[in-house]
Amino acid sequence: MADACGLSEVPPAFFNLPDLEKLWLSNNGLRVLPEEVAELRSLDSLWLGSNLLRSLPGGLTGLSNLRHLWLPANQLTSMPVELAAMTALEWLDLSENKLESVCDELGQLASLTRLDLHTNQLKGLPASIGRLTRVKHLSLHFNQLEALPSEIGHCTGLVWLSLNANRLQQLPAEIGQLTNMVRISLHINELTSVPPELGRMTGLEALSVHKNRLSAIPPELPLGLASSCTRLSLYENELTEVPREIGRMTLLQELWLYSNKLTSVPPELGDLCELRRLWLDRNQLTALPRELSKLTRLQELYVDNNRLLELPPELGQLTDLRRLYLEGNPDLVVPPEVAALPCLSESVDYGAAESFKQEMQTYK
Repeated sequence: MADACGLSEVPPAFFNLPDLEKLWLSNNGLRVLPEEVAELRSLDSLWLGSNLLRSLPGGLTGLSNLRHLWLPANQLTSMPVELAAMTALEWLDLSENKLESVCDELGQLASLTRLDLHTNQLKGLPASIGRLTRVKHLSLHFNQLEALPSEIGHCTGLVWLSLNANRLQQLPAEIGQLTNMVRISLHINELTSVPPELGRMTGLEALSVHKNRLSAIPPELPLGLASSCTRLSLYENELTEVPREIGRMTLLQELWLYSNKLTSVPPELGDLCELRRLWLDRNQLTALPRELSKLTRLQELYVDNNRLLELPPELGQLTDLRRLYLEGNPDLVVPPEVAALPCLSESVDYGAAESFKQEMQTYK
């Protein structure tokens, strides 16, 4: 191990260790990896992160047993073609470089189960990525991707996909073929819609699509995710309505809908029997459905900065409620049943609801 040793070059003595299986050279000042690295034919894992590498030697292709190659935080501007010959690779990390493109030969790395390409300058992906049918973990966040090739749908082994913080304007329908997906992040893009086919990811546990430009959610999405999803994040979009089908997502524990353009929410929200936290703040709501009183496990409810005039008295049945945010609703009238909730903690924010302040004084 020569991790964080201030090395500017690889000590030649290392190349006289033909049985060496793991080599840590991260956090140094390496600018060049010598061709002699090919002598380390038993090498299984090679850590080269946080150096100053701009290219890789051709001799690297001689490491036929190499399964793990870490090259994050270097100065690579393109994926070295030499890597394509390393067909035993299972984990390749090229994150935090300056990659502007990925070579077509990427598809030759058929043994990959994890590929990290996040925090680069990628504007696109080659169609050959669809040949990586074994990859389970693919990180592409913090790039400049504007679109995905339809061939992404062939990566059917994927269970984790990060696409947040790109420039995606749409998703191919073929993404719905990734039916083994457990977690996908799509937030901080420029999406105006999501394909209904996304609902075919029936094992998805968490979906984040916040900070986009969505104006609607296809009903196929909540219907498809009904048996798996526990966290759904849709805040800071342009949603004007929530589909009634969301009531089928009975495993949901957290639902973020704040900072949209909602004027109402469907009564079916009351069917989310596992819901613990609900964010509806910073919308244009004038009323809440009384069916929310069925959310008996709800602990936090955020409805501040809306246009609420009253609250349903039935909300007084939410005896597990710990936080209730009401500020920014200046004309709100709070019924005594809500003001008397026994479990409200000091975190209650009365905001501008003067009537709530008065009612709370009555029950102290």
